[in-house]
Amino acid sequence: MKFVIENASCFGAGCHNDEMNPLDLQIDAELRTRLTTHVSENCGNLPIVNPGKPEESALIKILKGPCGETPRMPLECVNDEDAKCVPPDYIEALSQWIADGALE
Repeated sequence: MKFVIENASCFGAGCHNDEMNPLDLQIDAELRTRLTTHVSENCGNLPIVNPGKPEESALIKILKGPCGETPRMPLECVNDEDAKCVPPDYIEALSQWIADGALE
């Protein structure tokens, strides 16, 4: 799953490796813990990743977005054809990873 996450456009100044953003997506030994324990208040208090339940995982909802007050991510993604959007096959891979228990 590391490949999928690293290739998404969710990193860089002002994104998920920035102290201003409440969800740290830096690739390190604690990433899975952060994904499975962080809750998105703006997306209905859903966990970012709810192991075994992609339909109850804010990550999937936000990538397909919007979800509640959270716009579709990454921010520059407006519709499925945009180059800035996470490709559908990546979202499907993430969904399958979550459905399989979000194992490391």
